[in-house]
Amino acid sequence: MDEKFLLIIKEKLNLSTSSPVVIGFSGGVDSVCLASLFLNTSIAIIIAHFNHCLRETANRDEEFSREFAKKRNLPFYSEKGNVEQYAADHHLSIEEAARKMRYEFLFRIAEMNETKKIAVAHHADDQVETILMHLFRGSGMAGLIGMKSETFIPEFHETISVIRPLLTFWRSEIEIYCHDRGLDFVQDETNFSIAYERNHIRNKILPYLNSHYPGLSSRVLKLSAILEDEDEFIQQLMTKDWEEICLENHPDFIRLSREKFNSLKIAIQRRIIRKAVFSLKPMLRNLSFENVERLIQFSVSKRPGEIDIQGNIIAILTDQEIIFGGKSKDWLEFVYPQVDREIEIISLRDQILKISQHWQLEIKIMQSSSDLDIQTRNEFEIFLDLDQIGKENLLLRQKRDGDRFQPLGMTNGTIKMSDFFINEKLMKDARKKWPLLTNSAGEIIWIPGFRPGHNARVTTSSQNIVSFSITRINERNY
Repeated sequence: MDEKFLLIIKEKLNLSTSSPVVIGFSGGVDSVCLASLFLNTSIAIIIAHFNHCLRETANRDEEFSREFAKKRNLPFYSEKGNVEQYAADHHLSIEEAARKMRYEFLFRIAEMNETKKIAVAHHADDQVETILMHLFRGSGMAGLIGMKSETFIPEFHETISVIRPLLTFWRSEIEIYCHDRGLDFVQDETNFSIAYERNHIRNKILPYLNSHYPGLSSRVLKLSAILEDEDEFIQQLMTKDWEEICLENHPDFIRLSREKFNSLKIAIQRRIIRKAVFSLKPMLRNLSFENVERLIQFSVSKRPGEIDIQGNIIAILTDQEIIFGGKSKDWLEFVYPQVDREIEIISLRDQILKISQHWQLEIKIMQSSSDLDIQTRNEFEIFLDLDQIGKENLLLRQKRDGDRFQPLGMTNGTIKMSDFFINEKLMKDARKKWPLLTNSAGEIIWIPGFRPGHNARVTTSSQNIVSFSITRINERNY
């Protein structure tokens, strides 16, 4: 067992002697075995015990853990937590509350000791139980893989990983190892209770299945290994597609190309959605299959709209994009140009004006249209006829009641601004502060992102040109 363990920590987990490993230590046979195996290597370890205060023997376990570390001259940390109170305060199950408090403690100890690895004693039997739990709950491939030998949990820390060196060892091997070496350990009597889901699977369901299908647990473990390899391959495909369809990956929102998303295979679409949601909400444990499917179906329908996904995350679908963000939509003013006040342009000249916290308007005067390349870089840049719009008293403002607009191509008449925005399918939440550029007569001469006014357009007879462009502050090439 020692040789296999050494191979795992060196070849698979790439552990080195330069940094210690925090051991999540309960005092049970599994964690005693894990710590003892590490003690036979040259890697330093730190014993960390969290007392959940859920059992009468909880203090006994803490004292055993302290003595285990003391006898071996190992650094020791412990902490008590009121799991029942935490569960009630945060509306969690006892199991989930215990997990959160325990991991918060372990990651805090790792940070204090400037180490990047936390080792926990999950073994092969735990893996089989986890896979069956996920199967019974209706999990996809990720759940049927079970636990990985190394994983990052962004909910707790971005760069400190949790490692599971015992994941390929069976409980029987661990018990024999400790027995042969005379290693003491404590027994958690709740392991035999079927009040918890995992214990019910461990003590009732798995013994029944293995008695009727001998070797089932081993086959489940092999299935996990096969699925992990295949998942890695599919994940590589998804990453490549993500790079193609992701227009912007911001901490507060994610913008995807709707057309490219709709062209992907549904297996990749599901993973793309999961990646987007978990990137914005790392603390979200599970994502409903039904919510994922609903978003895919809505996207394929090509209708604009808004989908409530989960965990305070929404998806807004426009003609061209799928935008993931929080329900508050605080991020909206960063995604779309918005004007938070009236901006008076007394006299046209080369200048840059800040129009909101995240956006700016740049003005450039061109003296003549001859030999001038007036190709716009994007829909937020426009060239207008300077002589037609006038050089003074322009205004950049929000929409007003009764606003009308004569867009490029409409030779006669005007259209209500509200109707224009509806026709252009601009998201309703972005309309109120959408910037409109008007001339001294109050006529709208440009709607950034859409069209110029018909009379303000550049023609072959235009002599003087002015360019307007709206860009994100410090992102001039947006």
